[in-house]
Amino acid sequence: MLQKILLISLIGLIILFVHDYGFARESTLIGDRCFDEGKWDEAIHEYEKAIKEGGTQAEVYYKLGNAYYKKGALEKAIEAFNKATQIKPDYAEAYHKLTEVSMKVEPPKDELKVSLKEVQENPNDADCHLRLGLIYYKRNNIEYAKREYETVIGLNPKKAEAYFNLGVLYQDINTHDEAIEMYKKAIEINPEYDKAHFNLGIAYYKTGKLDESVSEYKRVIEINPDYINAYDNLGIVYFVKGSYSDALEALKKALSKSSNAAKIHYYLGNVYNKMDKMDKAIAEYKKAVEANSKLVAPHYNLGVIYLKNKMVDQAIMEFTKSITLDHDYANAYLNRGKAYELKGDRVNAQNDYNSYQHAKSAFARIYKEENVSSYYEGSNPDK
Repeated sequence: MLQKILLISLIGLIILFVHDYGFARESTLIGDRCFDEGKWDEAIHEYEKAIKEGGTQAEVYYKLGNAYYKKGALEKAIEAFNKATQIKPDYAEAYHKLTEVSMKVEPPKDELKVSLKEVQENPNDADCHLRLGLIYYKRNNIEYAKREYETVIGLNPKKAEAYFNLGVLYQDINTHDEAIEMYKKAIEINPEYDKAHFNLGIAYYKTGKLDESVSEYKRVIEINPDYINAYDNLGIVYFVKGSYSDALEALKKALSKSSNAAKIHYYLGNVYNKMDKMDKAIAEYKKAVEANSKLVAPHYNLGVIYLKNKMVDQAIMEFTKSITLDHDYANAYLNRGKAYELKGDRVNAQNDYNSYQHAKSAFARIYKEENVSSYYEGSNPDK
């Protein structure tokens, strides 16, 4: 009798374990789907739910760590990766991520005190002042950072990085002419300074000097053929210049090198659109949203193409996707209203026109298809 009771109890425990594991697996799969869609909070919720339901495998903690990492919650990510390595001591991927995230965590708060002490002890050391300038810059103390960079130049006029960092600082506050002068000085000292050439290309672009911008990006590629963003930006500047064949060539090279395929496909779509090659433009926009479902502008541009070609239902669908991603996208309401009007649906058309007026006056999202990539942050990529 006792053996029978024990057997029934054991079966019950097994059933309970399988039941809990099933729920944990389901939550993990839902978390995976949310992660793939870029829904970090939802993914975190599902992974944590899976852990509570019995999914205490190292892999679940690893996935949880990745979700926190994507969200930017680095301390939480470290905690999850640590747990994964505790459960599975030979988990190489978790150790790799743990190291990667740990290196991105905010430095200790006494970092500034350490650097200040270093400068006090070595007042004539240009490198000490350069490090202090970077700390000030990272903390958005622009005037102090500028003072330190200028001190570096006073101590060592051949310190190219000081001119470069001053250029970044000037570019931060949209004083592009001053930035140009700083980058030029950095390049005079070090003609192979690819980051300075790259930033100079952006500064020229911002000041409307498109030919000079093209020359700088070409120079970057000569110095460093693997400088991916140089191809992106070169293609975009050619696009703005109206040199569409050159833009296609640069963007296709960028596509072969860049990990951001969505952005490149979007720009390729813009080029084909300007060239009136609508089938190719449509194909590129579709590739862009396949690569990144969160992009708004490709859906909008698809909608415009469909509307021009009286493909009303497809246009409505694309404008609706744009509005779903950004509820304040004024022109999407306007053009969807036109599509509804062509369809004879005056009620929905009027609703969209009303929404357009509200969004235009209150929010008015503007998507500039010619934006170049953000300029390089030099020695301070964390700012």
